[in-house]
Amino acid sequence: MVELPVAGGRRAVAEPARENDRHGHEAALRRGGFATGAALVAALGEAAAHRTRDAFGRLRPDDQDHYTAQWLATAVCLAGTEAALARRTWRG
Repeated sequence: MVELPVAGGRRAVAEPARENDRHGHEAALRRGGFATGAALVAALGEAAAHRTRDAFGRLRPDDQDHYTAQWLATAVCLAGTEAALARRTWRG
């Protein structure tokens, strides 16, 4: 979910959120014990999907700062988790 917006843009992250985690990314993280990661992925999807419309049905300018901050938080969590897992693997 962190690399997806780089290749597919914000819309690529928003679609799984609209489908209620149909592919099970969030559920798989929770089963694996990564509750924080699951919450961050869910929040990232919600931030990506949140778009409001004006009285004529046109998309309003969105809050890029909120989406960007959520993506950054998710990316930092992922990087820290990957580093911790790598250290644990090497230490045996």
